[in-house]
Formats: sequence, C-alpha cells, structure tokens
Amino acid sequence: MSKKFAIIDLGSNSVRMIIVKIYGDGTYKLTEEVKEMVRLSEKMGEERILKPEPIDRTIYALKLFKSLTKAHKAHETFCIATGAVRSAKNQKEFLKKVEEETEFNFDVISGEAEGQYDYLGVMNTIQINDCVIIDIGGASTELVWVENRKLKEVVSIPFGSVLLTEKFIGKTKYSLEKLEKLEKFMIEKLDNISWIKKVKDVPIVGVGGSIRTLAKVHRKKIGFPIQNLHNYQMKDEEVASIYEMVTTCKPKDRRDIPGIKKERADIIIGGLAPVKVLMDYIKAKELIISGNGLREGVFFKNYLKNRGYEEHIVDDVLKSRVENIMKRYDANMEHSYQVERLALALFDEMKVMHNLGDWERKLLAVSALLHDIGVYVDYYNHQQHGFYLVLNSRIYGLTNKELLICAFLVGMHRNIEFKGNWKEYNKLLDKKDYEKIKKLSLFLRMSEMLDRNEYGSVKDLKCDITEDTVKILLKADKKVELEVSAAMKSEKDFQKCFKKKMCIIQEF
Repeated sequence: MSKKFAIIDLGSNSVRMIIVKIYGDGTYKLTEEVKEMVRLSEKMGEERILKPEPIDRTIYALKLFKSLTKAHKAHETFCIATGAVRSAKNQKEFLKKVEEETEFNFDVISGEAEGQYDYLGVMNTIQINDCVIIDIGGASTELVWVENRKLKEVVSIPFGSVLLTEKFIGKTKYSLEKLEKLEKFMIEKLDNISWIKKVKDVPIVGVGGSIRTLAKVHRKKIGFPIQNLHNYQMKDEEVASIYEMVTTCKPKDRRDIPGIKKERADIIIGGLAPVKVLMDYIKAKELIISGNGLREGVFFKNYLKNRGYEEHIVDDVLKSRVENIMKRYDANMEHSYQVERLALALFDEMKVMHNLGDWERKLLAVSALLHDIGVYVDYYNHQQHGFYLVLNSRIYGLTNKELLICAFLVGMHRNIEFKGNWKEYNKLLDKKDYEKIKKLSLFLRMSEMLDRNEYGSVKDLKCDITEDTVKILLKADKKVELEVSAAMKSEKDFQKCFKKKMCIIQEF
C-alpha cells in the first residue's frame, strides 16, 4: 500500500512544500513541489515582530498548500518553521492564527535542528565525505561541518539574506562601502565560531534560493546545457566572478541579469555575501550546489527510520538511488543485474585494451542497471526513451557530466550510431569523452545480447587476447547459441573500436 508525505518548510523568505509518494515496495517519487515568496521576515527589525502584511501573505500561501494536500490525499503532513518564526516575539500569536485558518500545526525548530535536517538532505543525495554545508535563509544561516560523512559540528547564525539586506544594504543608494560592512560583519561572526578555524580547503555545499540563483547566473553565462542544479559544481574563481558581477552593478540592472528573478534581485547580495565570505575564510576551492536541504532531510529522516536506518543516512548514495529508479520504472531486476555483471566482466578482462579506470567502470555499471528503463515508456525506440529518462532523473551520486555520459550509454546500448545531439552538450563532453562512450557502449550492448533470453544462462566469461584477436570464452549452464549470435552482431563495431577481431566461444 502506498502513502504520501507532505512536508512544508516555512522560512523567512519563502514557504515551500514537497509531496513524496512512497510505494509498497519501498520506492519513492516526488509528486509535487511548490513555492511562494512571502517575505515573512520583512521589516521584523531589531524588535523581532512579525508584521501584518507578511503574515497575511503567508497565511494565504498556506491555504493554497492546504488545498494541494487535500487534492493529493496526503496521509501525513510535516510542518516545519524556521528562522523568522523562531526569533519572532509574537510567535505564539502567529502560530495560533495559522492553525485557526489553515489547520496546519507547525513545529518551530532550532537553528541547530535545521542544520541537522540540511545534513540529512545533502548527505543522502550527494556522495561526498568532507565538506561544510551552508544554508542561507531569509533570517538565519546554518553551517554544518561534515567529516567522513558524519556530522561533526553545527551552528546557526541569526542573519540571512533578508535581514542582512535590511541591516546593511537597504533600499536607498547602494555602495561598495555597504558591501564591505556586510562582509566584515560576516567575518566577525565566523571569528566567533571556534571550530570553523579548524576547517581548511574542503568543498562548500550550498543550500538555499540565493545559492541556487548564483548557479543559475553561472549556468546562463556559460551556456550550460543541463537544467538540473543538484550537484552543480563551481570553482572558487567562478563564484568570485559571478559575485563581482552582481555586487558591482547598479541595483536597477541587477534584476536584468539572466538567472536572477525579479523577486530575489533586491536581496541577492545579502544572500551571496555569506557564502563568498565563508569560501574565502576556509580557502574552499569548490562550491557544490544542493537542490536538497531541510525538506528532503525531514523526508529522509522519516523514510529511512521506517526502513531500519538508525542514523538516517544511506550507505551508498548512488546505489540506493539507482535501485529506486529501477523499481520505479519496473525494470527486470534479474536481467539488469546480469547485464551489469557481464559488462563489468568484459571491462575488467579487456583492461589492457581500453585503458579506462574506476571512474568509467562506475558509469558502465550505472548504465547497465538502467539500460532498459525506456521500456517503461514503450518498447519501440526504448533506447531513445531511456536517454531522456536517465538525463532527466536526479541520479544522486552523479555529477551532471556523469549523468550525461550514462544517458548516452543507455541511448547507445542498441546501436552505436544513436542520434543524440552531441553538439548540444559540447560544454560537458569532448572528443575523448566520446571515444570512451563508444568503448563502454560496446561492452553494454554485447552484455545485453549475452543475456538475450533474460535467463541468466551465462555464468562467467574470460577473454583470451592476442595481437589481432579477442576470444570471449563463456561458461554457461545450457547452450547459448542465440546469445552468441546476437552478441556477434557487434563484431564490426568492436573491430573498428579496438582494432582487433572478436569471436565468442562457449566452453563445455
């Protein structure tokens, strides 16, 4: 029996909701995502009082969310309130009004708890061992130190994009002197965090709308071909370049920068300064954008708890996500794992020929497991459907380049002449990548043919490599003439790719 979780994150700048469907077999799928910019922390000031207009905007948005939870028939709704509500002196009055008008009962969490949820959202969807996570909200900023995938320290600073903008930038004439005061303020805040001085030269993982906006601007600037921002990576000099562009232009021109939405343009400097200061402070060379944070953290805590994960962290991000996708698209699991096993055996046996390493082997394994998911759409042209599905699935644990390579491998698993638009992706793939993909796609195609009947008949294989020939020796529990005949159809492509003849022999 399936069930749906709705998770609402009431922040200082926006209110967001996701609805996730969990199936009876334990797989899950995002079925709804919605956001409203409500600016709840607007004009709170030093007195920390939520004002009537922002309250009205927020309640109106929550009423819309309520109708969505009813339409989706959500079984359970988790309502989390953060920065603005956390610090508001009229918190109780506000929450009472929300409950009366929307029936939502919000749990106001501490800044440290917010950081812990960010940690769960990031670590279950990005394969990284050591980093500092920064979540820049409207009224607070959370910092999480992760070492060997374990949460080591967490702290919350009661200033975010909206409050920093009101305190330092304002709506009057902008100047670089105002920016310098903001940056100095953030440095002072970091100086007061004892553990941050121990952290040097690790990647920053950024969470929040301001950091996603930074990536959108960069993506537009370089013509990046993939829309997905989760696990999007920027070098420190790229962050510095976008930061300089945003902070040195006139306020009226800021909203015209491609990638910056008009409703965020006035607070974008207050949202970017904390991450830029942090990167300089710990000498980080890389910023990784996470599309997942608090909401996903709440989901994973409850989902993994019910599945017996005491620490609410999956052991292998990539493996967990691939298995979820395979089941979601009704893949033949036994056949998929058999194709993976055979493809990796071919890869390992021919290592002296292809000169590829562990990175390529990983991508071959993922592609082998997902090679047939396009059948979920239709059998005919399923390799084309598979290309699209892989490219547009969030395969946690893969970068955008890795995702694209896997998509092409799936697209080419029936025909090396798959008509993908290579030129569209030349920002990510070059000629060397294409040559690697051709080799890997051969292993994948031959492996699928070696399980043509989907009986798992081939139990093992070895390769005898000579100067001009590769003999693939099969061990099977029954005759596999069909499989051998099907795999041998790749002989010409194999000879063209590896400059050697190929023959396949069943050993008895």
